[in-house]
Amino acid sequence: MWNGLRILSPDWRGGQFSLDADEVDDELAQVFVEELRRLTGELQDGLSQKNTEMIRVAAHSIKGMGGTLGFPEISVVGQEIEIKAMAGFPDEVQSLVEALSRWLTTLE
Repeated sequence: MWNGLRILSPDWRGGQFSLDADEVDDELAQVFVEELRRLTGELQDGLSQKNTEMIRVAAHSIKGMGGTLGFPEISVVGQEIEIKAMAGFPDEVQSLVEALSRWLTTLE
C-alpha cells in the first residue's frame, strides 16, 4: 500500500506538499493513519466541547507523532493547531482540523 507512494497532504496555506512514504514500513504507516484519525476525532470533540486542553493534548500528540515518523509536515500541522488553540483562535483551529479531516479521507 505505501511502497513508492507519495501521500499528498494539504498545505494549510493554500497549496499542497507531499509526504514521502518510501521509508515507512506498511504496518507502521497504517498505525500512523489510524492514530491520526483517532487524534483528529479528539480534536473535533475538543472543538465541540470548547475544551482547549483536549485540543492542545491531541495536537501535541500529532506534532510528536509526525516528527517521530519522519513526517515533519504533519508535525507542523499539529504545532499550528496547538498554538492557535492556546492563543484562543477557535475559528482557525476549526479550519485546520477540517482540512486535516478532509485530507485523511483521501487515504481510505
